[in-house]
Amino acid sequence: MGLAITYLLFCDCNLETDGKICFSDDTLPDGFSVKKGDMVAYLPYAMGRMKALWGNDVEEFRPERWLNENGFFQPASPFIFTTFQAGPRICLGKEFAYRQMKIFSMILLGSYKFKLSDEKKRVNYRSAMTLQIEGGLHLCAFPRLSPGK
Repeated sequence: MGLAITYLLFCDCNLETDGKICFSDDTLPDGFSVKKGDMVAYLPYAMGRMKALWGNDVEEFRPERWLNENGFFQPASPFIFTTFQAGPRICLGKEFAYRQMKIFSMILLGSYKFKLSDEKKRVNYRSAMTLQIEGGLHLCAFPRLSPGK
C-alpha cells in the first residue's frame, strides 16, 4: 500500500512551487551562493516529471521504480521526492500521514469501486497555491458486494 501511495504522491504532487527564505548567507550544493533574506524556490510538480532525476520512462506508470533488488519498497531520496521536504525541515507528521492514507485507502477501496462520472472529459489542473483540478474531480462510487451476498 505504501508503494501505491508514494506513486500517487509522485504523479500528482499538489504543490506546484515551494519557496524558502534564507536566514543567513549560505552556499547551495551546486555551489550557488545565496544571501540572508534571499528567497529560493523549487518546483516539486516539475521535479516529478524530470527525466534527469527519474529516467526517460518518467511518464510511464512504473511503481517498481521504488523497489530494491529484493523487491522491497525503497523510498527515493527526500531531496528529489520532496513531498514531505528533506533535511532539518522534513515533515514531522510524514509517518502519521502515510498511516492515515493507508487506512483510508484500504477502507474506501475495500468498500467501493470508483469511476469518473464522465470518462471522456479531460482532467485539467488549475494553478494556485496548491495544484487543483479545474472544476473538481467528479467521481461515482459503487458499493462493493460482500462475498456470499
